Amino acid sequence: MVAKSVLAGIFAAVLSLGIGPAWSQNEPPLRVGMNADPDVLDMTVSTNPPQGLATLINVYDTLDETDAKGNMVPGLAASWDIEDGGKVITFHLRHGVKFQSGDPFTAADVLWSENRLLKKTWWYGIFARFVDKVVAVDPYTVKFVFKTPDSEFLPVHALIIGSKKYFDRVGETEFAKHPVGTGPYRIVDYKPAQYLDLAAWDGYWGEKPQIRRAHFVFIGDDNTRVATLRAGQVDLIMATPYSAYDELKAAGYSEVKLPVHPTQSIQMQFANTRTPWHDLRIRQAMAYAIDKDAIVNGLLHGVPTDYPRLSPDEIGYDANLKDYKYDPAKAKQLEVAAGYPNGFAMPLYYSTGVYYGTEETATAVALYLKQNLNVTSNVKGIQLIELLQMLGRIGNDPKAEYVGVAGIPVANLLTPLEGVELYYTGPRAIYHNDELNKLLAEADAVFEPAKQAPLIQRMMAIEQNDLSTITLWQYVDVYAMKKGISYVPGRHGLEVVYLPRVRANTTIGSAK
Repeated sequence: MVAKSVLAGIFAAVLSLGIGPAWSQNEPPLRVGMNADPDVLDMTVSTNPPQGLATLINVYDTLDETDAKGNMVPGLAASWDIEDGGKVITFHLRHGVKFQSGDPFTAADVLWSENRLLKKTWWYGIFARFVDKVVAVDPYTVKFVFKTPDSEFLPVHALIIGSKKYFDRVGETEFAKHPVGTGPYRIVDYKPAQYLDLAAWDGYWGEKPQIRRAHFVFIGDDNTRVATLRAGQVDLIMATPYSAYDELKAAGYSEVKLPVHPTQSIQMQFANTRTPWHDLRIRQAMAYAIDKDAIVNGLLHGVPTDYPRLSPDEIGYDANLKDYKYDPAKAKQLEVAAGYPNGFAMPLYYSTGVYYGTEETATAVALYLKQNLNVTSNVKGIQLIELLQMLGRIGNDPKAEYVGVAGIPVANLLTPLEGVELYYTGPRAIYHNDELNKLLAEADAVFEPAKQAPLIQRMMAIEQNDLSTITLWQYVDVYAMKKGISYVPGRHGLEVVYLPRVRANTTIGSAK
């Protein structure tokens, strides 16, 4: 329990963040405590979409979407046809949709957004790499022609739609400051690292949400986020620290646990062939030297899950996939056989600022490696965006040395192919395997899940047997909220607060 004097200091600091905007009394906002704010408001140029969409998923739409159960459903496209064995996907756009600027949504916006994302982002091109051309058949029909069938394109729905007419009218600078989408909410106000205010967009094409206004407060410190909930300063928080789970439950708060990506793992750079971890035996030794069960059940209060790669409800899950259980003696034996009887030194980076438990896990990893393998780790925290930038620089550097504890795309994605695509073929790839790439291409050309499953199983086996990364635990997001508020997050998606799935049967916007 946090002392009252400490709470008082925290509340004073929280109030300085701007938690209480001047909303009208008859329309108080739902106040949501978030762990990070968007890198930009214009998601068509975002370099870190998972972080931005945590809030801005309420502002933007895509052609197809995912429902709360993880099923693919129509979005801005009312329907689509898959033709020519998957080499052509024709989207039939909804009529009467408008952007929050009042401009109508048409095929021209799809073409403009696709071109903008290709030019402005590093990630969209990964998922659109097989797109040969995009053709506007008419104002409400868009045809995507692929060089080869691409089953990932639909479930990942990476194409975020912006308004061409609005951009042409206001220009780049104004578009960046005040972007618009076709989603259920519009942006009202934003102060970086402080708050984001949204209001329901009355011209939204879909079902009108119950929550009319929302005030997202960005509170990076986990304990402060919990304290604001307990003090009634916010109504709901995302990324609840696992250490507070039992305490909040006992105090009567509602909590929802949802397995989401990323998977907390040890990742290593392999272009430098002189590093100890370039030897598979060292990677195996590291896997056996770390007590994952103790980390999950001790440090992380038993909240995360722990599977070798995928979760049981995912396509391609293999219950027989080999795991590396804690075995210090076997770990040392492998290290000696690899030629490092006295251990070695290595860097150990960990990502900061987004995912709970990463720092604690990195500390535990360093201790286990020192205790069981005499490995000296230079532990250093680095912001996630800086870590991604660093990986882009060192991926193919034959002199670079990198080992890190970070969330990477493995389990609980919209399709397991997405994780393989991002991690092993993108510009930040630090591991390459020709057989894995061949299987990915084969699976990507198959649209039936039953036919994809054995191919995905083989890919996961390659990852696990070669230990391209060492799985530590799968991230589980915990949403905590006061009584009378409920939230149904979506499975196999991003860690987001999608306001249309929030219901409030109590007073929001006040401590009462």
